[in-house]
Amino acid sequence: MKKKWKIVLGSMIAVVILGMILLESTKPLEVNLLKIQPRSIAKTFKEEGKVIAANESPIYTHSGGKVLRLPFEEGEKVKKGDSLIAFDSQELSFQLAQLKAQLKSVDSEQKTQKLQYEQAQQDLNTKTLHFNRMEQLHEEGVISQNDYETAQNELNAAKNALQQQSDSFQYYTGQKENLAAQINLTQHQMQEHHLSAPADGIIAELSVKKGMVIEPGSQVMTLFQNDAYHIEVYVLTEDVTNLKPGMKIELIQDNSNIDTLFSGTIEKIAPSAVEKQSTLGLIEQRIKVTVKPVIPKTLTLRPGYAIDVQFTTHQEENRLVVPKTALFPYENSDALWVIRERRAMIQPVQKGFENQQDVVIIEGLKTGDFVILNPQQEELAEGKKVTQKK
Repeated sequence: MKKKWKIVLGSMIAVVILGMILLESTKPLEVNLLKIQPRSIAKTFKEEGKVIAANESPIYTHSGGKVLRLPFEEGEKVKKGDSLIAFDSQELSFQLAQLKAQLKSVDSEQKTQKLQYEQAQQDLNTKTLHFNRMEQLHEEGVISQNDYETAQNELNAAKNALQQQSDSFQYYTGQKENLAAQINLTQHQMQEHHLSAPADGIIAELSVKKGMVIEPGSQVMTLFQNDAYHIEVYVLTEDVTNLKPGMKIELIQDNSNIDTLFSGTIEKIAPSAVEKQSTLGLIEQRIKVTVKPVIPKTLTLRPGYAIDVQFTTHQEENRLVVPKTALFPYENSDALWVIRERRAMIQPVQKGFENQQDVVIIEGLKTGDFVILNPQQEELAEGKKVTQKK
């Protein structure tokens, strides 16, 4: 009796196992599927650019000297006309005071000389009248030749005296003009001891400190406008052939929370390449491309910020696109696993335009088809029932 029960129990277990095997063999295979819908595809490449000021003014010293005052710090905003640096001008102040004192002295001496000139003019007038009278008397035979010559000599002496006084007056005039020119020059030099902002902007690259002695003609800072920026990016020579001024590009600022995407336009492309070292230490030939960004109001940029620049060199619309990884070789061509009546089927296809990730299928697919994304999945076989992986 016990033996009979063992046989029955064994048979039941075998039936259960067989049923499980049959159930497993008919169970649909779970796969990742892509529903084919027309979309765009583009060929792009990305380079790292740097924010630069579109309007940047280097600030140079004229006279130089010891920095006495430095009202602003790097990064601060300034208005046109604000004093940026004041140099010690005490020596020039002493020189200006001395020149003004000399001018005052010369002016006083010229006033005295003017009185002497006027006196000499009056004396000449008197001597001229006297000579005219003596000349008439001489013609009439009233006075001797000696008296006539004496009157003539006195007239000549008065003329010489007036000329001397006139020369002295002109000398003082020249002295005053020379001193006035030196005063103007000194005042100009004192003005140049105060560097003023040529326009509204933000101070950058400040290279001086209070107390430093600066040589004339030294660059001490840069002033840039905070509302006008460009992006400079260096592109490989083989990639730049597909770019041209006016092309739209995409800019990406990498933030800690979420990337900020905004647009830009290629403004100009440099005419020649320069050598740049890659992150791997390789020397590459690259060309500078300048981009004008459209900066969102919510985005803050500063010169020196790193910005990713994405260039689109080719784009097609309304294409049937699949990932390259979904393709596999088949009969000297390419194929995809597609779903036909809930079963996996091999579908030969013809490829078109492609980028690094995706490829256009120009023959073999239609809108609404489902494509299996992993062609190497285990148990995948033609005719196998499949279902979307949860």
